[in-house]
Amino acid sequence: MFISLKKSLKKSTVKKTILLTLTLLLISGAFLYFTGASEETAARSEITIGYFPNLTHGTAMVALERDYFAEEIADFEVTTRHFPDGSLFMDALTTGAIDIGLVGPGPALNRYLQGADVVALAGASTGGNLLVTAPEVEFNRAEDLDGFRIATPALGCTHDLQLRYMLAETNLTTKRRGGSVDHRTHPPASISGMFRRGQLDAAVVSEPWASRLEMEGEGQVALEWDEVPWEGDLPNTIVVTRGEIVREEPELVQQFLQAQQRAVSYIDDNPSAAAEIIQESIASISEQHLDLEIIESSLTRTQFTSELNEEAVKEMAEISEAAGFIESSSLDGFFVSEDFVPEDLAGHSQ
Repeated sequence: MFISLKKSLKKSTVKKTILLTLTLLLISGAFLYFTGASEETAARSEITIGYFPNLTHGTAMVALERDYFAEEIADFEVTTRHFPDGSLFMDALTTGAIDIGLVGPGPALNRYLQGADVVALAGASTGGNLLVTAPEVEFNRAEDLDGFRIATPALGCTHDLQLRYMLAETNLTTKRRGGSVDHRTHPPASISGMFRRGQLDAAVVSEPWASRLEMEGEGQVALEWDEVPWEGDLPNTIVVTRGEIVREEPELVQQFLQAQQRAVSYIDDNPSAAAEIIQESIASISEQHLDLEIIESSLTRTQFTSELNEEAVKEMAEISEAAGFIESSSLDGFFVSEDFVPEDLAGHSQ
């Protein structure tokens, strides 16, 4: 009898606890619904920006050093995180570890087409990607990649999709797909050591790493930034964020874009000063000091712009679908409307 009563009381207590929990959830949910804010938005006091230690992410470095982000996004504390590749960047963005930032279009479109709430806001840079080979390797045309050991920073990244475009044009493919090209993934900073040890034949890398290999005699440029696929018109780096931030905090996004555009203008007007900022930023992040001559060479191969070539990105999506990274290449909803972007930044090309 006692045991039966005890069980009955226990069940009653559990039921009351569940009902109370559900009631509290309903109340909090109703509050968020009627106020039109998510818990994250209501509690936000800082914004975390993500970018890479690559020259092609120079607008982020300049905006930070010149306090453009701090001035434009004055209501928030601005923090940053750095990433070695786009896959890790996208993991951080989709899980809320960062809020906005710069990444190659390849990882961004792949994650969007895999179902993530990701949107492209603007461009950040074009060009800046090159095909480099080890000093002793002979290369005259894309067909020479047959049998090469070639690296990109990650699978599905922008460099990877450019490589696949090159291979497809010459009827070559990677060993993973039954072909002859040994495709590997390695961070750009490790390429020189792998060339020296004879472990790699070529790599598709972003600046400043291509200029460094060339100027230090540890690699040679096989295809310039305007000779790789899309002939320099491919957005190398774009600005992305989560769709919820665009919907709930449009002013924050516009403030970020204004700060980036100030950085674009500064780099255009002050290339020497910008080179010094980028040099110091890369050194502090990667712990690798690059001569100013290398940075200045890299700047001649990279264009900084807020314009976004949507057509080139759509072609990348088709290549990514053919490679099996995604099941569909439709990017409807990926690009933010120009009506949202501040007037002086609008420049999405179709």
